[in-house]
Amino acid sequence: MKSRPTFFIVALLTAMSLSYCKGPANLSYRNISGFYKPDRQLAGLSYALFNLNDSITNLYVRIPMEGLRYLPDSGAGKSRFRLNYQLFDGYEKGVLIDSASIEGVDSLKGKTIYIDSVPIHALAGNDYVLSIELLDLNAGINYGAFLSLYRKQAYNVHDFLLLDASGLPLMRNFLNKNEKVRIRSNRLSDSLQFKFFQEKYLPASPPFGFPDNMAEQVADSVFGIEFRDGVTSFIAMPGEGRYLLYGGGSPVMVVHRFYDGFPDIGSIIQMRESLRYISTDAEYGEMSLLPPRAAIDEFWIKLTGHSERALAQIRRYYGRVEEANRFFSLSREGWKSDRGMIYIVYGPPNLVYRNAATEQWTYGEAGNPLSLRFLFNLESLPENQAEYFLIRSETYRTPWHMSVSNWRR
Repeated sequence: MKSRPTFFIVALLTAMSLSYCKGPANLSYRNISGFYKPDRQLAGLSYALFNLNDSITNLYVRIPMEGLRYLPDSGAGKSRFRLNYQLFDGYEKGVLIDSASIEGVDSLKGKTIYIDSVPIHALAGNDYVLSIELLDLNAGINYGAFLSLYRKQAYNVHDFLLLDASGLPLMRNFLNKNEKVRIRSNRLSDSLQFKFFQEKYLPASPPFGFPDNMAEQVADSVFGIEFRDGVTSFIAMPGEGRYLLYGGGSPVMVVHRFYDGFPDIGSIIQMRESLRYISTDAEYGEMSLLPPRAAIDEFWIKLTGHSERALAQIRRYYGRVEEANRFFSLSREGWKSDRGMIYIVYGPPNLVYRNAATEQWTYGEAGNPLSLRFLFNLESLPENQAEYFLIRSETYRTPWHMSVSNWRR
């Protein structure tokens, strides 16, 4: 495979089955705040899951080798890394089902991408949580992630896999303009439907406001796809919106066509829209009447009073918008979600704890009554989707306005 390093050594350690479990590990007690800190993430590192059969799930790994540290070794620069995974029966019980460790050495100079798959033993009929760590051994840095692995329902998202034009896993849930993909299925032949929804979501309301009222929408169009030997022909998603793949009468996969350029800021129109969280209603209304570029320049210079400070604030603010898109895009653009809103205004949280139904963020120290806490519930949406929604409270009004004021100084 062209994307592999020129020199790679794999050591797959003993996989752990149910009979070899060492004991429970409650994942809900782990502080995963590093998942949402850009300096603790390796840009371009991504994963995908595909249920190969009733007992094996493939974990696909994409490692951007240029992000690892290369040190001199026998006259050549080499990177050394280790990929560890642990499969659990859930967040709370923490019974270990399977685990392995894979080590690699890369001596290829220049930019390259390593892509491969690892078989995971996971029986159908249950859902799981996968804890993954990539360790850059030269740098001593760990990059972690939690992935939900769905195997309980007859049709679910991990029974299908998006493939790019070269046949490799796409490893994201959105397509770019004019991008064509194929879909792989663990069923050799099948006929399924895509339903297209063109509606766009508004930015999240403030933490003391009213939450979104999600209603079931009527599809704007419907089109069918067919699998041959488990793979479709090339598919294009021409319009911006949501594409829901239906199997067995229920939606099993969502594919987004966000604005062009996503997850980066795609246009000055997007720059103007994403100012909603730190602008007043009057300012936001006035900006909508001006040309986008003029509106953005006037807003930032008016707030900061200085072009250089405005440039620094612009980089900081829109950097968080793009980070929110990368971290929190589930049912909508990440910056429009409740987690994205809090992240943009407050920054990365100090403490994050997740279980099967919630995520709790803390800004400050654990146990400190002055620390600010946000609790997000994972709620079901129409068409078998899910999203984290903030439990809103009037108590957030004062700290919210204080944080927004810091952006406006």
